[in-house]
Amino acid sequence: MSDPTSIPLPYRILLLYVEPIAAFNGAILAHFFPAFYLAGMSPSATISSYSSPSQVIFDQLAACYFLFAFNEAVVLRSTSDLRVWKAIVLGILICDFLHLYGTWEALGAAFWDPRLWRMEDWVNLIMLYGPGGMRVAFLMGVGLKETKGLAGGRKEL
Repeated sequence: MSDPTSIPLPYRILLLYVEPIAAFNGAILAHFFPAFYLAGMSPSATISSYSSPSQVIFDQLAACYFLFAFNEAVVLRSTSDLRVWKAIVLGILICDFLHLYGTWEALGAAFWDPRLWRMEDWVNLIMLYGPGGMRVAFLMGVGLKETKGLAGGRKEL
C-alpha cells in the first residue's frame, strides 16, 4: 500500500483538517454551550428551551463529535489502508443521513425551501451537503488511483 498522501488533496483537506476541526467545535458547543447549540439546531427552540437535566444528551452528543474528530484526525492519518478510510467515511455518511433526517424533522416544510432558512440552517445544511457529496464521491472511488495487485485492480491508497 502506498502513502495516504496519494489520496487527492481535496479529500485530505476535508477529512484530515476541516471536518475534525468542525467536529471538535461541535463537541465544544454541545458540551459547554448546549442552550446555544439547541437554539441553532432547531428553529422552534430558544436558548431558554434548554434544561440542565438534558445535559447528559448534549454530553453524549459531544462524545460522538469527539469520536468523529479523533477518527478523522488520528485514525485516518495512522493508516494507508483504503478499506479503513472507506469504513470511516461510510460511517460518517450514515450519520449525515440521520442528521439530515433530524434537520428535516426540525425544519418541517422549510427544509425544502432555502428562502426560509436561518443562517444556522444554511451552515448546518451546507456542512452536510458539501462534505456529504465529497464522501459519496470518495466511496465511489472518484479521483482514487487504480493499483494492480493480488486483488486484481482493487483501489488502494
